[in-house]
Amino acid sequence: MNTTDIYHLDKARVRRSFNRAAGDYDAAAVLQKQVREEMLSRLDLVKLKPKTILDAGCGTGHGGLSLGKKFKTAQIIALDVAPAMLQAALSNQGLMQRYLAPLKPICADIEQLPLMNDSVELAWSNLAIQWCNNLDAAFTEFHRVLKPEGLLMFSTFGPDTLRELRIAS
Repeated sequence: MNTTDIYHLDKARVRRSFNRAAGDYDAAAVLQKQVREEMLSRLDLVKLKPKTILDAGCGTGHGGLSLGKKFKTAQIIALDVAPAMLQAALSNQGLMQRYLAPLKPICADIEQLPLMNDSVELAWSNLAIQWCNNLDAAFTEFHRVLKPEGLLMFSTFGPDTLRELRIAS
């Protein structure tokens, strides 16, 4: 087995898994919450006033909702490969946010963003990049949709993270 086969993900299977997990996901997403809070705190160091923000791999929407509170006038695009996650994200919006600054849900893959070139000032992705099969395609897409002087902020796991679990399976 070559190394690319080890890391290749069946996207349909990933989508099904996240669709099944959407209802209970937040209860188990302790690490995602910690990383999200750290990422948000680092945005305090950046002078950025984005009008449009992409939350790529938004899951249940807490990153996009937090970004909406931080950047009150920004439009938040909530993108996820799993429709049930997008539904959960929309359900997690408060009543005021639903009317004043609703999340714009898009069901799509990070490796093929259905957005116009130069259309976002901030591309954000919290622990979702590891679900990509082609990192070059994902980062090319981020580059394409970011406006000049835009910011890509992401977190992910390294290649040896949880290696023991991969070997044991």
